[in-house]
Amino acid sequence: MNFDEPQNLAWIILLLPLLSAAIITLFTLRSGSLSAQISITAIVFAFIITVGMFFLLQEPLRMTPSAAAAPYDWIDLGPDLKFDIGLHLDRLSLLMLIIVTGVGGAIHIYSYGYMKEDRGLARYFASLSLFTFSMLGIVLANNFVMMFIFWELVGVSSYLLIGFWYEKPSAAEACKKAFLTNRLGDFGFMLGILMVWGIFGSVNFEDLGMRLGKEREAWTALYGAVAKIMRNAVKADTKPAMA
Repeated sequence: MNFDEPQNLAWIILLLPLLSAAIITLFTLRSGSLSAQISITAIVFAFIITVGMFFLLQEPLRMTPSAAAAPYDWIDLGPDLKFDIGLHLDRLSLLMLIIVTGVGGAIHIYSYGYMKEDRGLARYFASLSLFTFSMLGIVLANNFVMMFIFWELVGVSSYLLIGFWYEKPSAAEACKKAFLTNRLGDFGFMLGILMVWGIFGSVNFEDLGMRLGKEREAWTALYGAVAKIMRNAVKADTKPAMA
């Protein structure tokens, strides 16, 4: 990968928290202090790189609305079913990267001071690094399938963090409720992805933006599909009441 292109630095930003979570889980679970330092170092470096990339991309983004990091082929089953793992960068995603890494870094540092005596400190920072990785993935995703995967990872890491003190009945109950609530949202998310793919033949954000800008009738098809689903849902809800 050519890191002479500043947008490719987004891969480092994304993977640093994942690397941190992997190192903690595999090697340093017995040392809470070391695990915390690894996690904090990863997010601080991610923030520094994000700020640098923000300034490096200002000039390119004046000429084009977005920039893309080098993608990796993931699923390729012909022209009708092809997904890649790519990162999309524009002014909004750059701003969100700064917020996620900046606020995340502050949370990491505060958590170390607040929880340094906790026996599960290493497990907490592994979960927190995974959560940060998942949030960054949502911000950087260049297609709906990739966004959905990172959304699921956010749900898993949220479950681990909410139920961190699992010995407490209230914490165990809260993480179960959060997990079930997220699964309800997942169904709607997945349904929406299938609708977009069925109507437009793509789930890539850039492709969808180009098609929606040129093919106005595609909007009509999408609105019609949504309206039909909503109408059927309303009918299903009112039938028991009428009975």
